[in-house]
Amino acid sequence: MAKDNTVFDPNGLVSEFHSDAHDGTIYHRITQPNEALILERNKRLRNEPEAFKKNDFMAPLCSIPVSTWEWAKRNGYDLDCPDREIADKELFRFLKTPEGKACLMTEKY
Repeated sequence: MAKDNTVFDPNGLVSEFHSDAHDGTIYHRITQPNEALILERNKRLRNEPEAFKKNDFMAPLCSIPVSTWEWAKRNGYDLDCPDREIADKELFRFLKTPEGKACLMTEKY
């Protein structure tokens, strides 16, 4: 069985089609991405220069798995601060760490 394609839909689900060349069977699997899938997708997007246009307004900056978000909060990053200015500064401070860099979808921010 060989993987033909993988699509991340806007709802956060992963849609994969597999086909078996021997019997002509096609399988469709829908899963919710885990931390490894999210970080793998982020890495792929960082390596695709055309994934986001250079001056694309409101292009996504990062995709942070829930477990990484919780880790950051436990380690002193006030990501849920009610003051948006503080929360934004904390997010950018987190994105400068090795754990945060893995969450980036683009190299330039």
